Amino acid sequence: MYCRVVGLLLAGTALGVLAGPAFAEVKTMEVKLKSGDEEFVAFVAEPEGKGPFPAVVVIQEFWGLVDWIKDNTKHMAEKGYVAIAPDLYHGKSATEPAKARELMMGLPPDRAVRDLKAAVDFLTKKDNVAKDKIGTIGWCMGGGYALQLAINDDRIKACAMCYGRVVTDADKLKPLSAVVLGVFGEEDTGIKAEDVKKFEEALKTAGKKTEEIKLYKAGHGFMRPGNNPAYRETEAKAAWDAIDRFFAKTLQGK
Repeated sequence: MYCRVVGLLLAGTALGVLAGPAFAEVKTMEVKLKSGDEEFVAFVAEPEGKGPFPAVVVIQEFWGLVDWIKDNTKHMAEKGYVAIAPDLYHGKSATEPAKARELMMGLPPDRAVRDLKAAVDFLTKKDNVAKDKIGTIGWCMGGGYALQLAINDDRIKACAMCYGRVVTDADKLKPLSAVVLGVFGEEDTGIKAEDVKKFEEALKTAGKKTEEIKLYKAGHGFMRPGNNPAYRETEAKAAWDAIDRFFAKTLQGK
């Protein structure tokens, strides 16, 4: 729907099989990445032009690499970033919460972080990417993995985590070199407001930089539109505005 078929060989790691305009001045493609002994697919969106551009790893919710995540990837490209969304479920996705939970529980955390690092490797091999300006963003399950990627890979300089699993042990945050933006819902019954505040304190104790750890008047998953009773349009727009400002400041120097 968003892409046209091309025969384009990409940077020694992947064959680009889908490419073409999606949003204004945005190119999209599907690539194959190698992680350990496995290959998996990632969705890439990038601005027109030679760059070098800053880059962002976009991380899925527990539903999988669905259209909303691809749209968010294209949003980042439209803002001037080379963006990549790895398929952490290796070809699977869900439309029902029970199936999504099953997929999430079956995802080995070490494999997920390894796959995300492979996405960073891909970005650093691209001629149109500024290697020292890479960030990450994720929602729900992906919000937790955005933080874990930033903890485990010092190439990540900016981390926006949206209602993902927090870390409240300051010692475990010590490897973190990224500036952190936190987007949470004060009515979230899973990622509770009290734990978000502990996370913020742990970041301070560990001496880490934060842009803001924000609690919005909403519950879990409030940024995803569509058939989602948790969606809050006003709060979602405010969160997106904060995210766009955050990456513009940390990765674009605006």
